[in-house]
Amino acid sequence: MSVYKILEQLRATSSRLEKEAILKKNEKNAVLRRVIFLALDPYTQFYQRKIPQYISAKKNQADSLDSVLDSLNVLSTRQSTGNEAIAFLTKLLSSLTEDDAKVLECVIQKDLDCGVQESTANKIWKDLIPSFPCMLASAFDQKLIDKVQFPALVQLKMDGMRFNAIVDAKTKTVEYRSRNGKEVQIDNWLMDEAFLTMAKNIGMANVVFDGELLVVDEDGKPLDRKTGNGILNKAVKGTISEAESKQVRATIWDVIPLLYFRQGKCNVDYETRLATVVTSIDNLGGNLKHLVSVVETTIANDLANAQKLFETYHAAGQEGIILKTRDGIWEDKRAKHQIKFKGELECDLLCVGWEEGTGKNKGKLGALVLTSSDGKINVSVGTGLTDQMRSTLTSKMVEGKIVTVKYNARINNKKGEDSLFLPVFLEIREDKTTADSSKKIK
Repeated sequence: MSVYKILEQLRATSSRLEKEAILKKNEKNAVLRRVIFLALDPYTQFYQRKIPQYISAKKNQADSLDSVLDSLNVLSTRQSTGNEAIAFLTKLLSSLTEDDAKVLECVIQKDLDCGVQESTANKIWKDLIPSFPCMLASAFDQKLIDKVQFPALVQLKMDGMRFNAIVDAKTKTVEYRSRNGKEVQIDNWLMDEAFLTMAKNIGMANVVFDGELLVVDEDGKPLDRKTGNGILNKAVKGTISEAESKQVRATIWDVIPLLYFRQGKCNVDYETRLATVVTSIDNLGGNLKHLVSVVETTIANDLANAQKLFETYHAAGQEGIILKTRDGIWEDKRAKHQIKFKGELECDLLCVGWEEGTGKNKGKLGALVLTSSDGKINVSVGTGLTDQMRSTLTSKMVEGKIVTVKYNARINNKKGEDSLFLPVFLEIREDKTTADSSKKIK
């Protein structure tokens, strides 16, 4: 069976188990395995924002998909760039049958469009897709709080999109990646210049800046979460406009040499790393300084001081704070020395279904059917969806996507199943591919 037909089978079902069964049946298909790897591997990028127009080849004149995949290193290693790369990609697409060309489009765009992500692929082919490094903060836990050595650092918890700016000063390039390694396309050369200058300011040729992206209005004020992250989701999908790109701002809280980032561990203490971030930004020129800032940071002498800061931020409408120890190292894991204080509970769930509405919403989206990564928590969410979303979102557009929901408590529903009390839709996360497990959902 062709790779295209297998992907079509995967698109036809929203069941995670059925998708796994389809892949298991075809696990010896080497071309399928290769396609999935190239589409999902966070370290393989092709740097093409749009698929060019092309005319596919007739079956008896077409090249094999496998042989064309061999040629993609020309794009991934940037042997060809700009118009030369576009012409090269057009030639590749034109050398394939219509079905194989559609598969290649998915590979180039790093989106299989069939609900298969890293975790599913790795169940079939062990360790096929490497994870993209990301240090996460732990949820509030008194046992972790008791181990914090004060004075500690309190930082404002940002309400945008987590990202990394990966700087290669030798080639003078900057790549923007989401927390799972997807390319974030920011069409603003001044932003690139800012990060290249920051790396130069601290004497690092290959370095990763870690932080959050926000979107501001014409007065420089951050847009609300739904609007701002809606624009940033366009950057992940490659549909953001040049004008919208110029509204993007970066708030930075960490810096890690690229070598250590890829190894998953950097032993430099956090206080030193934060001071390095400050130095990199302090020396930015006036035309760049408005694009990047250091996260708002305060020293807390004890827990009571940290709680007071949280209450102040929360009363001002902010999401919360992160309490960080000064000696914490950077690791590709959920750190116990960085702890979140939040006013409301949130979780990321996988969309597995689309329910039609009733009354005025008949024929439109009524609710999204969501589940945890292990399938133990299930809930339908309609509250929070706008009229525009109900009219425009189709099942194909949402199934297989990660959805962020806020809620009041984890409960048992009338069927005795684990569910959520008063769930409210917040956003579709184009920058995430993995839902939370039931163990992480309080």
